[in-house]
Amino acid sequence: MAEDDGVRVREAVPSDAFSVGALHIQDERERGGTVPAGFLDAFADAWLRDRARRTWLAEDVRGRPLGVVHGTRVQKLPSTHRPADAWFHVSLLYVAEDVRGHGVGERLLRALLDWAPTDGVTRVQLNAVPEARTLYERMGFGAPSDRLMELRLDPRAPD
Repeated sequence: MAEDDGVRVREAVPSDAFSVGALHIQDERERGGTVPAGFLDAFADAWLRDRARRTWLAEDVRGRPLGVVHGTRVQKLPSTHRPADAWFHVSLLYVAEDVRGHGVGERLLRALLDWAPTDGVTRVQLNAVPEARTLYERMGFGAPSDRLMELRLDPRAPD
C-alpha cells in the first residue's frame, strides 16, 4: 500500500466507537480469546467515556477499518527537580491480518508520533509483541528502561 492507495489515517471520533471495538474483537480472536455477548456495546461505551485515551484509525476508501492505535497520555505533575512533561502509553496497535506488511501500522504510529509533540508528549512507551518488534525498531523505539517497574495488587485483598 502506498501513500496514494486510499488508506486514510485520522484521529478517531465518537462515531468510530464500534469500528474501534470491532478491531479490538479481531485482536482478541487472533490471540485465541473468546468474546462474550455484549462485548462490542460494553467496549464502545467504555471507550466513549475514557477522556484520557487518544485513538487513531486507519480505514480504506470504503470506510472499512483496517487498523487502530490508541493509548493514554499521562501528565507528570510539576516538581522542583524535573519538568512537568507528559508521556504516552500505547495500549494497542492492531492491523487487520489481510493488510499487514503494507505500511498501515507504520502510518498509524506516524500519526501518533506527529501528534505527540503538539500536545507536550516527550516519550511514547509500549509493550512490544515479538511480531511487531521490527516495526517499532524501524520507527525508532528502543529497549525499555530498567527503571520501568510495576506493582501488581492482589484483587482478592480486603479493602
